[in-house]
Amino acid sequence: MNQAEQMEMSGTGGSRRTRTVKRRVWGGLRQWKLLGMFEIDQQHEFYSLTCMMKEGLSAAVQNTIDNPIPDELSEDDYKLEVTQIHKDFRMETFAGPVFASLRRSLGMTEKEYQHSLSSEGCYLQFISNSKSKADFFLTNDKRFFLKTQNRREVRFLLSNLRIYMEHLEKFPHSLLVKFLGVHRIKIPHRRKKYFIVMQSVFYPDERIVARYDIKGCEVSRWTDPAPEGSQVIVVLKDLNFEGQFITLDHQRPWLLRQVEIDTAFLRALNVLDYSLLLAHQPLHQDERNHSLSFATLIMRTKKSFSLLSTRPMAGRHVAETYVIFAVICKITA
Repeated sequence: MNQAEQMEMSGTGGSRRTRTVKRRVWGGLRQWKLLGMFEIDQQHEFYSLTCMMKEGLSAAVQNTIDNPIPDELSEDDYKLEVTQIHKDFRMETFAGPVFASLRRSLGMTEKEYQHSLSSEGCYLQFISNSKSKADFFLTNDKRFFLKTQNRREVRFLLSNLRIYMEHLEKFPHSLLVKFLGVHRIKIPHRRKKYFIVMQSVFYPDERIVARYDIKGCEVSRWTDPAPEGSQVIVVLKDLNFEGQFITLDHQRPWLLRQVEIDTAFLRALNVLDYSLLLAHQPLHQDERNHSLSFATLIMRTKKSFSLLSTRPMAGRHVAETYVIFAVICKITA
């Protein structure tokens, strides 16, 4: 029995304690709520589920630590399903060595991956304007996304996992979203729940001032921006970007070519829904130091460009910005 259940069964005194807890945590949650995210505390409907996710993921990654992956993946690695039994649930991990291999190729250690997924801090619920019925969660450090999926979507991903890995190996600067794990939780007397783990392209996000989800169309592609001075995180769309453009200079050929390659890959899989994520981050003084490699700043596909606007800001253009690109796709055949 968890602490929330104990409170509920303790009668009037328990109710008073529950109200006290809610008042106490509200101050800490207020910042997350302002940012469009909710901390999943003991009163949250997903608290029990995310606790199981954290416990199960910690054990799953520990299994990889205890059984290091081989240098060469085999066919069996792609078909591997590992079930670990916990007190109140079972966690199944699909193709664990394959995803561990991808994490390694991204320069990520299993220990830091495990620490982020199972830290003491609560997961965050991300409030998305997506039309899908999926639930989105963020690790407390906002480094990884967890997204619930249906069985068909998971089967589609796993059935194409080998060519996805081959694509990333052939094109190490691919802008495709990085899938880092596929899992299923089985809770007695409840439906099985599938979920995936993805690398957040907006991590770290402290200096990002604008985010865009670009699909290349104009129908229903406007989002009301957050009020000036507001801390609310709003992901803007195509029409919000109207009147702005990006000067790529000598970076233009490789970026456009990589977008063409990645979108051709998605088309070949009959993936229907994908978009280009873009973030605008002004360069800070410490990032202007030429001796500092961008690779040491942010572990993701990145380049420095100039983001210019046809509408001047205080008599001058916005210049010297840090722009992050990543194609993110919805797994839909």
